[in-house]
Amino acid sequence: MRLISTLCVLAVCALSTQAQSNTTVGNATDPDLNTARCTDFCAGTNATDDLNTYICGDPRLGPVRLPSALPLDGIVGGESTYHRFGGACPGEFLAQWTNATTGSFVYPPFDGYTLTTTGEPGILNISLAVGTLVDRFGSEFGAYTSPAGLPYAQRSLPPWNLNAAPGAMYPYNYQVYVVTRRFNVQSGPIAGWFGQQGLGLQFLMPKAVGELVDSGYLTRLNQTADPLW
Repeated sequence: MRLISTLCVLAVCALSTQAQSNTTVGNATDPDLNTARCTDFCAGTNATDDLNTYICGDPRLGPVRLPSALPLDGIVGGESTYHRFGGACPGEFLAQWTNATTGSFVYPPFDGYTLTTTGEPGILNISLAVGTLVDRFGSEFGAYTSPAGLPYAQRSLPPWNLNAAPGAMYPYNYQVYVVTRRFNVQSGPIAGWFGQQGLGLQFLMPKAVGELVDSGYLTRLNQTADPLW
């Protein structure tokens, strides 16, 4: 864990009608849904009638409401530094960060790592010790994780990653894992992308997270029994 803490420091880890009115998260006004600047709030989106679930009814823009309870409130909710669109209107955000033909998000080069002064990805190979907690906003088919609790703004993920699948055990597509067998990963600071600052620490696992669970390297944390882990 000392190595991970050191890496986090190096990576600057410390660092409705919703189209007509603000939406609140807990007791705080959600600035991302403020229409003062975006007079036609949903222009440029794939707007649908599913306004109670997704912003403008467009899943790419993520859920209408962000978390208001611990621990996610401080990671991605009203107590965090996260702003879904980086100060842009929804349509502006999509125009900048999605493919104009497919509508899919365009992800950063170099596996999402920041570059060194020589123009190379800043990658270190490390071992994750038994007992280390890692987390992920996404399905278990992916291979990226971060130190558990890393702020969402430092992960450079699109708001899409906050959409939980139907019937998901936990909200906001969030999973926490405990390392149960030591193994090696690539690690390094995250490049800024999707209007987010990045600079958190990411781990690129040798296999998909689900495969590491099945082979005994990771164990899913029961967030119901231990919500604050």
